[in-house]
Formats: sequence, C-alpha cells, structure tokens
Amino acid sequence: MEFFIKAQAIYAETARLAHKESVVPKSYRFTFGVPMCNAALSMVENIERSDAFYPNTSWGVIERKKHLALAMGDANALYDIIACLIEVRQGPAKPAETEDGEQKPRKGAGVNINELNRLLELLDEEIDLLQGAKNGVKLIGKEDAEGKLAAAEAEAQRLRDLVAMQSGVRL
Repeated sequence: MEFFIKAQAIYAETARLAHKESVVPKSYRFTFGVPMCNAALSMVENIERSDAFYPNTSWGVIERKKHLALAMGDANALYDIIACLIEVRQGPAKPAETEDGEQKPRKGAGVNINELNRLLELLDEEIDLLQGAKNGVKLIGKEDAEGKLAAAEAEAQRLRDLVAMQSGVRL
C-alpha cells in the first residue's frame, strides 16, 4: 500500500503549500488552495474506497479499478490546478512602464517552482504507483457461473435504478 502512504504525504504537502503565502497568496486561497486540498483529499478517499472492494468477484475487480482510476484523475486534477496557479501568478505578460520609461516590477510575479518540486515529484510517483496497482488488480480465486450471473444481475439492477432516478421516478 505504498500508494496510500504516498497519497497521505501528497495531502500533507498540499495542505502545507496551500497555506504558504509565497505559493498561494491569501487572495487566491479559495480559488486555488481549497481546490488543491480537496483534490488531494479526494485522491486519498478514492484509494481508501478502492481497498474496500476485495477482488474475489468480477464486480469487486471493477469497483477497485474504478476507484483507483478516480484517484489517478484526482492526481491529474491537482496537476491542472497547480499549472493554472503558476500561469495566473506569472502576472502581466510585459512589465508595466512608468511615465519616465522605467519598468515597474511585475505584481504577483511568479511562484517559486522549487517550492512545488517535492509535491510534483510525489504526484509523478503516485500516478505510476496507482497505474501499476490498477493494472495489477486481478480476480482472486474462481468465480463460478452462478456468482457471475448474480454479479451481472446486481449490476443490471443498479443501472435500472440509475435510469429510474434520472427519469424522476421515485423508488
């Protein structure tokens, strides 16, 4: 469960960086800090959920893989938020000039990428670990024909319930 431990480290590092003024200024906390922490927490939660499904049935295999894929999606969302933060914090494209022709320093210029290196490295490693874990999920034991039929019927009922909910039919 190395990917779970690393996800916890990503969550802790994200929370630390989101509260660091040089990375996420107070004026950007709700725009970037909160979504960063939410994505990291969602990744941890999806990893925990994936562990709740033991792959001794085809349904358990599907659910475990689904939650591992969702955790990878959360990691990629965290990448996207960080990329947007870096883009927004770069400030205006050209430094402003004063009336006498001197250039003013850019406001909000830059995020020190070195402060994000540890988080980005952890994210790279985590995505690789999650992909390996997802690819490694295999059916444990043998599922007999009755078990496969029961799993298929349960999935069909779940889909019927979903269609009924979308149609506005009360169950």
